[in-house]
Amino acid sequence: MDTIPREFFDISTLDTVSGAAVAVYLIVRFTKPVFRRFLPDWTVRLYTLSLSWMVLGFARVADNAFTARGLGLMILDGFVVAFAAMGLHEAVHDPGAHKIFIRRDS
Repeated sequence: MDTIPREFFDISTLDTVSGAAVAVYLIVRFTKPVFRRFLPDWTVRLYTLSLSWMVLGFARVADNAFTARGLGLMILDGFVVAFAAMGLHEAVHDPGAHKIFIRRDS
């Protein structure tokens, strides 16, 4: 039984939410300065979403699992992967952050 992984990412890892989220996080983390230099901050979120679709699409095509029926699920999974990657950034970038909540009384 092989318990030690021999490679960091493989196609089956990229086809999971956690594997795709880590891959998207790493790619965005190292390419974000280029985007922020020329474009507004909100475009990084759009870039993260489109990159998550590309990573999931690549994994499904490489695994010969890309079907028309699976396309809709891949689009929904892309949102989950993008949100997970953005949350991972929050956890890694500022793990001790305290959020301030403003209470609005009606």
